[in-house]
Amino acid sequence: MSIRRHHAQQAGQGRIRRRLIIFMAGMTVVATAIVIRYFSGDTKADAAPGAVQAASAAVPANDGVGPPSQLPQFGPHDPVAVVNGQAITHGDLSRECLKHYGSDVLETLTNRYLIALECRKRNFTISDEEVQAEIARIAKRFGIPVDQWLTMLQNERNITPYQYASEIIWPTLALKRLASDRLVVSEEEIQRAMLRQFGPQVHVRLIMTADRQKAQQLHQHLVNRPEEFAKLARTHSSDVNSASAGGLIQPIRHYSGDPKIEAAAFALQDGQVSDVLEVGDQFVILKCEGHIEARPPSPAQEQEVRQALSESLREGKLREASGELFKQLQESAEVVNVWNNPDLQRQMPGVAATINGHPISISELAQACVERHGPEVLDGQINRALLGNALTQANLSVTREHLDAEVARAAKAAGVVTNSGQVHIAKWIEMAKEQHQISEQVYYEDIVWPTVALKLLVGERVQVTDEEMNKSFEANYGPRVRCRAIMVNNQRRAQEVWDMARREPTVENFAKLAEQYSVLPSGKALGGEIPPIQMHGGQETLEREAFSLQTGEISGVIQLATSGQQEPQYVILFCEGRTKPVVVERKEVEDVLYEDLLEKKFRVVMASHFQELRDSANIENYIYPATAASP
Repeated sequence: MSIRRHHAQQAGQGRIRRRLIIFMAGMTVVATAIVIRYFSGDTKADAAPGAVQAASAAVPANDGVGPPSQLPQFGPHDPVAVVNGQAITHGDLSRECLKHYGSDVLETLTNRYLIALECRKRNFTISDEEVQAEIARIAKRFGIPVDQWLTMLQNERNITPYQYASEIIWPTLALKRLASDRLVVSEEEIQRAMLRQFGPQVHVRLIMTADRQKAQQLHQHLVNRPEEFAKLARTHSSDVNSASAGGLIQPIRHYSGDPKIEAAAFALQDGQVSDVLEVGDQFVILKCEGHIEARPPSPAQEQEVRQALSESLREGKLREASGELFKQLQESAEVVNVWNNPDLQRQMPGVAATINGHPISISELAQACVERHGPEVLDGQINRALLGNALTQANLSVTREHLDAEVARAAKAAGVVTNSGQVHIAKWIEMAKEQHQISEQVYYEDIVWPTVALKLLVGERVQVTDEEMNKSFEANYGPRVRCRAIMVNNQRRAQEVWDMARREPTVENFAKLAEQYSVLPSGKALGGEIPPIQMHGGQETLEREAFSLQTGEISGVIQLATSGQQEPQYVILFCEGRTKPVVVERKEVEDVLYEDLLEKKFRVVMASHFQELRDSANIENYIYPATAASP
């Protein structure tokens, strides 16, 4: 075997492996998505009519419903965190988690119970060892260690290891077992998958239109002049994605799409135009740009390929079967949502829901809430404790009048008013609830109360000066510079573009350079046009340079101030003139300017003061130790 041939064969094997990994990764993502759909609270647990007699004992949370908890075990009065000597107990954390997420998590828990009860009915369970083995198998399939796989899920998908095990892997394994008789893969299916993945392909261009007559006219023209296919696709095809590329689409494979299009594509010779194909309510014309030969795996790899394809086919069957099976379980189950029904809560204390008479206890629901949302909820409790301690030390307290005043201020600032001009409190609260997906109680406790507390703590430190009022008036009502801008993230490229702009200092040339070189999407599309630059807008260097320009002048290369790890940005301006100042009496707008400035200054000082409280605090976190802190 020659060296060239040996390397070519290795490269081919590498391509096959990469194609398999990409294909399998896509299947895994889709399989994960279908499980998340059912086990992340999308399916409602509605109260059924009539009372349901609760069973004497609940199905234990870790007995067939998922892997065991990975958190330390705490009693209700055990502290999970201590903030400057003030304890936050596990009971406090549980109640707070229930208040924020009880309804959503109950849906997830109910769905898991539906499957667990069916598993119990068929006399099998999914053990924690099976769950961990499946996680290891998936990580191995992607060629990375388990800990790295779990870290990637947490960082990129915000899925914790416990959530991954209990809400994705466990239900998947359970559904696989329940639907095992529906997951058999035939030899014919494997052969089709082999042909689809490694068989011949056809490079084609496509024109699509909903007008039959137009399609026939285009076809008559293209039969005689096929070389104009790309041009006509750009101007006539209704398929936007391919039209911009002259009708070019991804190569067509066997068993990968519409059979009519596949048959027509594989029947074409190079350069040949197909007949008009009626596909649904569209009419399609194809032009063959060439055939790609099959690239089958080597005999040494065939078994690995067949196994991978068989697994992906089973996952595809699982998606379909799990949806059908889960729907059947829901339709046949009697689910009573006690949590959201005050009358049922009084009848069944300590019960969150029942499924076919089996109760889900509130303690189980609380534990599930803590598992899923504990870190963020506890962090909020720690922050509230810090603010509470600071208020006590300053001999201050938050009253209902303070809270109502802050809500009214926020509503007014957002322009939520009645027809008569009065602040519309009720509408604003509904908007806030919808935006944050929270209850009114949580809105007041988690958003309004901390804001009021910090404003009380920093109140005397926030003052608006005359100079700031003058700058605000000039920024909002003074003249602005109308400019075009080119932004690049490389100093050498910026200097090259600046030199090209200087040689021909016209609007037309500058616009072309912006379209070609600017990294600003809006600037590229609009020839570098940007909103007029105001004074005191936060970019002092840019503003100073802009206001020094005369109409038709080009600035130097301006380096914008950046923070952290951001790459420096370089800007070139072309001045097109100035806007006229807004004619307004200052007294008419002073109140508005003052309130706006005051709120902005409050936000800056509040953030700084809160960080000081965090930095100087002694925080012991026993349940999530990584977040503990001390001065």
